[in-house]
Amino acid sequence: MTTMTDAFKGKIAMVTGGNSGIGYALCEELLKRGAIVYMAGRNPAKVAEAAKKLAAQGDRIHTVTVDVTKQAEVQKAIEDTAAQAGRLDFLFNNAGISQKNPYEQSTLADWKEMIDTNLWGVIHGVNAALPVMRRQKGGHIINTASVAALFGTPYQSLYVTTKSAVIGLTDCLYYEYLPENIIFTVVCPGDVATPIFRGRIPEGAVPVETAARIILDGIAKRDRMVVFPDAMVEVLEKCKDPVFRDLAHKNDEQETREMFASPDYQRFLAEQKRR
Repeated sequence: MTTMTDAFKGKIAMVTGGNSGIGYALCEELLKRGAIVYMAGRNPAKVAEAAKKLAAQGDRIHTVTVDVTKQAEVQKAIEDTAAQAGRLDFLFNNAGISQKNPYEQSTLADWKEMIDTNLWGVIHGVNAALPVMRRQKGGHIINTASVAALFGTPYQSLYVTTKSAVIGLTDCLYYEYLPENIIFTVVCPGDVATPIFRGRIPEGAVPVETAARIILDGIAKRDRMVVFPDAMVEVLEKCKDPVFRDLAHKNDEQETREMFASPDYQRFLAEQKRR
């Protein structure tokens, strides 16, 4: 019987956005579980620096330079990886960007950047990996979405739009390709302590190493959806009650609006503009 640990032993895995945050933690945990990992990112220097930290794993860690918003680059990265390694068992479409601000402050350029990265990046990965996995008669594609898309978080309209699309896409493809032994999993993390928060990590955020273990345990079980932490799962369950859901959304909107108006947040915005 395959265990949660040996499900990855000797397997080939590519992780986009692999040089930081959840992506880096996934690379590290995959290596611990015996996988051969291709860490992918768009900045070659940052990818090389991140991979160097995992050098103790020897020839099981490889680097790939790819911008997920560019279809040709994704196609080449996946085809080259499969050719070099002989197959591709796991593709983690993990690269993504976030947003939290009032809707009217977002521009069409912001929309394009968000969609190009969070949605087209996933589509490019799926399109390139499917032919490889069909030829080898199996594989597993993991797409990163967010709890925010399940909750409909106020002030994250751009982010939630793209991540909701990723959930819908993954759900459709799960059933479409299950008969071909190609598994699709969508990961919906709550708050995880990563650089995506730009230093403003929420209270109660899950350590990134814990997040990686939860994700890989779910993938080993071939779960269609992985949602965490447990506290967020409980909130989503309560949100099935429309009265609770309405109250939760109103409270979240008020707390966020107050945060936007706070001196600390205004200083944070000023610092970001200076960078």
